[in-house]
Amino acid sequence: MAHRLKILAAAATGLAAGAGAVAGALMLIGTPGPAASPPPPRPVSYADAVAQAAPSVLRIFGQRHSALGEPELHPSPTQTPGLSRGSAVVVSDDGLLVTSAHLVAETDAIGVQVPDRRILEAELLGVDTPTDLAVLHLAEAAGPAIDIGEPGRLRPGDVVLAIGNPFGLDQTVSFGIVSGVGRSHLGLTEIEGFIQTDAAINPGNSGGALIDTRGRLVGINTAIMSDSGYSEGVAFAIPADRVMRVVAEIVAHGGVERGWIGIGARTLDGPLAERFGVRAPQGVFVSRVLPDSPAAAAGLRAGDVIVAANGQPVTSSPALREAVLAAGAGGALKPSL
Repeated sequence: MAHRLKILAAAATGLAAGAGAVAGALMLIGTPGPAASPPPPRPVSYADAVAQAAPSVLRIFGQRHSALGEPELHPSPTQTPGLSRGSAVVVSDDGLLVTSAHLVAETDAIGVQVPDRRILEAELLGVDTPTDLAVLHLAEAAGPAIDIGEPGRLRPGDVVLAIGNPFGLDQTVSFGIVSGVGRSHLGLTEIEGFIQTDAAINPGNSGGALIDTRGRLVGINTAIMSDSGYSEGVAFAIPADRVMRVVAEIVAHGGVERGWIGIGARTLDGPLAERFGVRAPQGVFVSRVLPDSPAAAAGLRAGDVIVAANGQPVTSSPALREAVLAAGAGGALKPSL
C-alpha cells in the first residue's frame, strides 16, 4: 500500500508538468505485477489418523484344546485346528485390551502379539456375550491406549477407517464411510445398535478398531453381512461408548450388570397401532408385564405405549432398551405414556 501511495503522489506532481507525465503515472498504477501461482492441492490422506491409532491395534490368538494336545500359540499363517485369529485394541496404558468375545470365549490360552513380535499370554478378565465383547489384560504394557471418539455424533457419509489383521496381515487399513447408525434387528447379538460401514472387514478384523479421521476409536469391528464370508461392503461395529461401559463393568465386577424392567415390548408401527386402536404416532407397545417386576410395581399394563423415558423420546424397542441399559441396575427410569 505504501508503494501505491508513492505512485499516486508522483502522478499529482506530473499534472503540472504535462499530459505525458500523467499518462506514464497512470500506466504505472494500472499495470499488475506477475500473478503468484497457487500452491498445488495437497492430496487427501488419513495417514496421520492411522499413525496415531495403529500402535493400539494388536493381533491376538485364541487356542482351544484339540487332538494336537496342549494349546500352543503362534502366528503361523497355516490353518491350525482350534486356533482363532483376530485383533484387539489397547484401551488403557496399564495393559487392558478389548476384543470380540467370539474370538476368545471358551479358549484355553490367549496370546497377544506385541509390537516387538513377541507373543504374550493374556488374562481373560471377562466376556459379555450380549454385546460380543471381551476384556483382556497383559502383565506388561503392549502399546499406547487409543483415544476414544464420539460415535454418537457419527452421521451417514462420515469417513471411517478400519484397522486390523485380516488373513494374518498385520496392521491392515481399509477405508470407507458410515453407511448407517443404530442398526438393529439383525440377529447378530442380543444388544445391537451397530455402526454400519462399507470399509472392508474380513476374517481377522474382528475385535479391531473402527476410527474416525482424527484417529479416535468410534467402534469395535464385530461382524459382516456376506454370502461368501468375506467383505461385501456391509460391516458392523459396536459403538465405542458402549464398548467402554462394558470394559468398566468387567474391570469392576468381572461381568456386566444390566437393568431390567420386566416387560414384553414391540416397536409401534401402523398395523400394530390399527390392530389395538392405538392413537400414539410412535413409541413402544407393551405386550405383557411380568408379575413382581419393576414395570408391574410402576403400574405399567399390557396395551400401554411408552413414548419417552426420563424425558427422552423413545421411538423403538431398541431405543427403550438403550434407556434401560443407561439407567443401569438399581437406577430409576421414568416412562411417559
